[in-house]
Amino acid sequence: MKYLNIRNIIIVLLVLAVVHFSVGLLISPKLGKLMVEKMNQYSRAKISVERVNIWPLTFSFFLKNLKIFDPESTDKRIAEIKEASVRVSPLGLLSKRLVIGVKIKGAQVNLQGEPDGTFNIQKLAEPKTPGKPIELTGIREGVLKNKDWFAKGYDLLKKKFSGDALKKEKAQAIEAKKITKTVDALPRGRRVHFKSKDSYLLEIKSLGIADASLDLRNQDGRSVQIEDVRIELRNAAFDPELGFRLGVAQAKGKIKNAGVDAGSLTFVYKRAWSENNRKVQFNLGLKEVDLDAVRFIYENSLPIEIVRGTTSMTSETLLDQGNIHSVNQISLGSHELKPKGASGASDIFMPMPLLCEALNGINPLRLDFTISGTVENPEFKGLMRSLAELVKPSMKNLGEVMKGELKRKGVTGMLEAVSGKKEDKAQSVSSQEKEKNVSAEDVVNSLQSIFGQKK
Repeated sequence: MKYLNIRNIIIVLLVLAVVHFSVGLLISPKLGKLMVEKMNQYSRAKISVERVNIWPLTFSFFLKNLKIFDPESTDKRIAEIKEASVRVSPLGLLSKRLVIGVKIKGAQVNLQGEPDGTFNIQKLAEPKTPGKPIELTGIREGVLKNKDWFAKGYDLLKKKFSGDALKKEKAQAIEAKKITKTVDALPRGRRVHFKSKDSYLLEIKSLGIADASLDLRNQDGRSVQIEDVRIELRNAAFDPELGFRLGVAQAKGKIKNAGVDAGSLTFVYKRAWSENNRKVQFNLGLKEVDLDAVRFIYENSLPIEIVRGTTSMTSETLLDQGNIHSVNQISLGSHELKPKGASGASDIFMPMPLLCEALNGINPLRLDFTISGTVENPEFKGLMRSLAELVKPSMKNLGEVMKGELKRKGVTGMLEAVSGKKEDKAQSVSSQEKEKNVSAEDVVNSLQSIFGQKK
C-alpha cells in the first residue's frame, strides 16, 4: 500500500511539474500577450513586455523588459523595468480582483513637466474616460509655463487635500460602500453578484524597487538625475473608475547632475484614511543638495535668487482634515543670495539687498520655522523672527553705515542704494519734498528698531 501511495504521489508531482513548467515556458508567451492587451484596454497606459513567464503552482509570474509609454505619445517612454516578479493572491482572484505583491530590480523612470502644469506620470493614474485634451491659451498658458515644480506640486496638493476636495472624497467613500446587486439569467436558475464600488480592480499590497534611477526633466530641457533609488510602496490600488490610491511610500536616492554628485534625499508618505479621519504624513529630508542643479524645481517660488549654495533640510508635515502641522529646518552652506531683478524694498522687514548681503555673511545659515493654517491658506510662523535673529549680529554698525549714506546721498540716494531701485523724475521731485521732513536720525532709528538696537 505504501509503495502504491508513494508511486501515486510521485506521478502527481511529475504531472504538476510538467504542467507548471509547460505553462511557464511554453504557454506563457500567448497568455502574456493577452494580459498586456487587457491592461492596455482597461487603462490609459500603453505597455509592452519582452517576456512573460507565468508559474501556476506558485501563483506568480515574471516580467522582463517592461516598458510603459506616454498614453498621448507612444514614442515617449515614461518607465522601463528590467526585471519584475509578481505574486498573486488566490483569494483576490476568487473575488474577481487582482491582489499582488511585486519586486522590481533595475527600473528607470522619466518624470517630465508638461506645459499644462502637470507631470507626464499623472496620465497613467487618470481614469480612462473620454475627453478632449486641454488647450492652453493666453494668460493661463503664460502662468503655467512660469510655474516651477514646487508650485506644480503644491497645486496638486491643494487639489487633493483642500477642504472641498476632502468633503467630496468623503461623500464618494460613503457612496462607494453601498452594495450593488447584479443578476445573471442562467438556463436553470439565476446567478447573483454582490459588489461594492470601493473594490479596486488592482491592489498592490507591497511593491519593492531596487537599483532604480529617475530622470527629472523640465519642459525647457533642464534635468537632474536621482540614482541608486530604493522605493517601497504599500497598499496601493488602481481602478479605471476610482483612479489611484496609495497607503505608504518610502524612497531614497542620490542626486546627480551630469554625472556629478549633487546631494541625496529621503521621502516618506503615509496615509491614514477612514470614514471620519483624513490624515496624511509627509517627511522630506535633503542632504547637501546642490541648489544650482535643482534650480528649475524652486526658482520661481522664492523672492530671491540663489546664485549658488548647498542645502540640507528636514521637513515633517501632517495634513489633518486639510489643516497643516509642519515643522521645518533648513540649512544653507557656501551660498550667495541676491534680489531678483530690480525688486525694491522687501516685502518683509528690511530691504532685500541688505537682507541678502547680511545672510551671505552667515555660513552655515540655519532657519527654523513651522507652517500651520490650511492647505489653501498656509501660515508661516517663526521664519521672520529666525531671519531677524540671524542678521542682527551683522547689523551692529547699521547706524554708522546709514548715517554715512545719508550724508553722501541723502534720503533718496540711500533708499536707492539699499533697495536696488531707482526712482523716475516725477518720483524724485516728490522725494525731495519728503526729504526735507525726514531727518537722518529718523531713518536710522527706524531701521535699528527692527533689530532691537538702542538709539
